[in-house]
Amino acid sequence: MTTQRIHGPEASVEDSITSIDNQGDILSSQQNHDPESFVEGSVTSIDNEGEILGNQESHPLSEENSNAFSVAEEPPTDQRLSLKQSLGYGGLFGVIGGSLWVLGIFGFLTFLWFGHGSAPEAANATSLWRFIALHNYFPQTITICSVALRVAVGIQATICTSMIASLILEKHGAQKRDVAWLSIMRSLNGGPHKLGSLLLSKRSLTDLLRIETWLTFLVIVVTLALQFSSTLLLSDINKFVILGDLNNTEFGDTFLYKEGDFAATAIELEFITQPPVYAAFGEVQAGFDATPNESGLSDTGLIQRSLLPIPETDARVSVRKAEGTTIVMSSHSSCIRPRMSAKYGIDFYTFGDKAVVGRIVGAVDYNASFQDAGVPSNSLCSDAGCETVGFSCTIPTRDYNNTDWQTISCLFGGVLGAVNPSKNYPVWNPADGPWSLNSSVVLVITTNMGNEDWMGVPSDTLLPVGSPYQEWQSYDTGLGHFNITLCSTGFSLGRFHTSMVAPRFVQEPQNKFVRTSSTHNTTDVRALMGVKIPQGNHMDRNILDLEILGAPEDPPGSSQASELLEFELFGNVTMAKLTLVLMEFIIYLQSSPGFFANQSMTLCYFCSANGYAVNPEISLLFSDTVAETGRAANALLSLMTTIFASVYYAYLDTLQVPHAARVVTTTIVETPGPCSTNGCPGYVTVSTLILLHVICVVTTAALYVTQIRYSRYGNVWHTVAQLRGDDLTVVLTEGHDASDSVIERSLKLKYENQPLKVGRQRTTGRVEVISG
Repeated sequence: MTTQRIHGPEASVEDSITSIDNQGDILSSQQNHDPESFVEGSVTSIDNEGEILGNQESHPLSEENSNAFSVAEEPPTDQRLSLKQSLGYGGLFGVIGGSLWVLGIFGFLTFLWFGHGSAPEAANATSLWRFIALHNYFPQTITICSVALRVAVGIQATICTSMIASLILEKHGAQKRDVAWLSIMRSLNGGPHKLGSLLLSKRSLTDLLRIETWLTFLVIVVTLALQFSSTLLLSDINKFVILGDLNNTEFGDTFLYKEGDFAATAIELEFITQPPVYAAFGEVQAGFDATPNESGLSDTGLIQRSLLPIPETDARVSVRKAEGTTIVMSSHSSCIRPRMSAKYGIDFYTFGDKAVVGRIVGAVDYNASFQDAGVPSNSLCSDAGCETVGFSCTIPTRDYNNTDWQTISCLFGGVLGAVNPSKNYPVWNPADGPWSLNSSVVLVITTNMGNEDWMGVPSDTLLPVGSPYQEWQSYDTGLGHFNITLCSTGFSLGRFHTSMVAPRFVQEPQNKFVRTSSTHNTTDVRALMGVKIPQGNHMDRNILDLEILGAPEDPPGSSQASELLEFELFGNVTMAKLTLVLMEFIIYLQSSPGFFANQSMTLCYFCSANGYAVNPEISLLFSDTVAETGRAANALLSLMTTIFASVYYAYLDTLQVPHAARVVTTTIVETPGPCSTNGCPGYVTVSTLILLHVICVVTTAALYVTQIRYSRYGNVWHTVAQLRGDDLTVVLTEGHDASDSVIERSLKLKYENQPLKVGRQRTTGRVEVISG
């Protein structure tokens, strides 16, 4: 042993004499009686919990204190450190506060992914979720959450590294070359990566199976994976249809009258020969069922429908609520079995002498037909009684390559009560029902007979009584069948203040078909019209619920709009009234050109008939409705709605007098999910990583708090002081001017299997590195 005297003013603050043995241990020290010395005044005693007990008039490094524990005596029992001592405020904040922060971010991400709610189009989503979605803030919000998540995870990863290093150093120990790293990591570290490399350098299977090793690797994997959390989460972004806010807008209401520059013209068959507009509409929830009763009466009841004053299809189908002034069509169709006397036979097709069609000529007895069906005549018949009305109608010929029944409509009596010398145009009163003046009475004829069938039918064959079948009279020619029903349709237009609400979403189907093929499908269109069996409710049909709120408010410039104007056909009308009567007049002209009698409308596509043709899509819808359901009244209802839509949207741009309205529409935004339809791999991955991270943090903290005795998170001096000891004295002495790699190579060569750990030295009672 050597004793060295420390001289001069450069001595330590203790200014003491220190005895050091060959291993570098301090054996004794003597104080210099310097009244200015800080240490010489007193000695501070600290208990095992690190609390200050008091001052003693002896130096802590005195010989007496250094030999306080003899070999025969047991060192003090190590107690578990308190949370304040082991983790400190910083560690507690990092573990508890960080975990709450991570879970809070997870909760907010869950809100972003599932905050749209259970209702379609996020109808019941919270205001915050809707605000983020409607402003397209989801990408920015997710990115900010990812950054905050990575910061919290990074902080907790460094804390876990310190705790795991403490656990390894105190419980299991490490090779001499790694002790310094592990000790320093207890207070300062740059993350778990260095710790992972140290653990991988161990070849022992036992070391690799320790929970601390698995926790380290798990922390590394989770921390690295969560660096890509933003990319993972943004991969779940998809197009999402969301319900927007209620917006104020304007609907076109009436024509704008300019004196000297106003023309009201109408072209016959202009709209029924064009492609139809199967537009979304609102319908009063009355429900209708045209199933005939025992007397053969088939009746739709009064149906009220209103179209959205929006020209574009995409904009219409996005509407979920619309309130304002709109035009409402009230229509009513009814069919009964006709009582008639007639002859039928062949007639040559207009475009050749080799193609033939059927023709039937006779008279319908209104009074007998009404009595058979139990229908009140209302105003259809004069005071003298119902008349017998003659007719001459064509019967179609089915194409040779088609087996479906083909149908026409024959307006045999014209529009009853139409254009008269007083210049009044037809006006149908819904209160009078379908069998009344200004309704269109037609014979609907359907057949399965082809050209060869009609060639075998003699001319002027007397029509038998026929067989009643639901609302039809069915006739057997011996070569096929044709069925006839007597139908009446009335309609009128009115301006009302309405509210239309979509129960779910709105669709506008298209009746697409290839003209060179007989394959087609009108199912979606018939579902829209409510003439498919089963009918379905408004939600099933993807239409809007219509509520008529009352008379409309006067539009701007009401004094001009209410001015009576003289028109040759319509007489004195206001602009508001003229808007309606002109549309009604045009609709009448589509189904009854010139209001003349005995006009057949060819409402079949795969057929031949002497009559005026309509657009193939309209023909297919009518014939398919009759063929699939047998309900001619439903087919006529759909026909009137189709014509109304075509006329209305053709004139919509001319409705230039605006009226205040309120609309709720949907918009397409970018949101995460919905997971039920698109899946959420990014959210699932990040959620799993967050769960694993929290488990790692909680497990590590629990092990650290319950098993650690000497380590204090975030404290530097104790980590340095505990490196002293017999086994590291030489290393510390020789390593003052050498790199880590040099020292570690030397230690690996000399002390490959000499594990060390931090513990309490039994002879001195000091906490230092001891042999493991």
